[in-house]
Amino acid sequence: MLKGSLMALVLLAVAGCSSTEPVTRTYLLPDQSNDLTMAFANKHQPVVIVRPVEVAEHLAGTGLVYQTSETEVVQAQQNLWAESLSRQLTRIITQDLRQKQSRYWFDELTPVVNSSGLPKLQVKFTQFNGHYSGLARLSGQWLLIGEQGEALARQPFFIQVPLEQDGYDAQVKALAEGVTRLTNQISQSMSSLTL
Repeated sequence: MLKGSLMALVLLAVAGCSSTEPVTRTYLLPDQSNDLTMAFANKHQPVVIVRPVEVAEHLAGTGLVYQTSETEVVQAQQNLWAESLSRQLTRIITQDLRQKQSRYWFDELTPVVNSSGLPKLQVKFTQFNGHYSGLARLSGQWLLIGEQGEALARQPFFIQVPLEQDGYDAQVKALAEGVTRLTNQISQSMSSLTL
């Protein structure tokens, strides 16, 4: 009887230990668009292809990235992107640019879209992470490539957004706000361009 009770206590202790394992959380960038109306293309809008967003190698993994000092960045092991960061950014940038202007129709590069002879937008991120200063940092450049492959516009960007509180959820929301600010910049710059 005593041996059975002791065994039950050991099993409870082992079961209790397993409940302290780290929980994996996955995140998606929220849609920051306040305008819920759908954008529709018309035949008079020139098409601009949004190429897949490029991210620096240290951002390309599944974990969210946080800069802990001037020289060190860490990639989270239990706080992961639910979908490829490049894929999320490509979709959000395309949708935001459709909503924020009506001069051009932005479309993602897909195998069914014949993009030859169409202008292309390429966005590259070198930073897309939380920062020990309490900010989300986004940096990189966007490049507009003309029909013949010539660079029509090139603009570096550096955006900082304060985190409203500690934690990865707040980091993801601040990063999404940074993407909104970036698409505002791209939209304003493109409004003065003729393709």
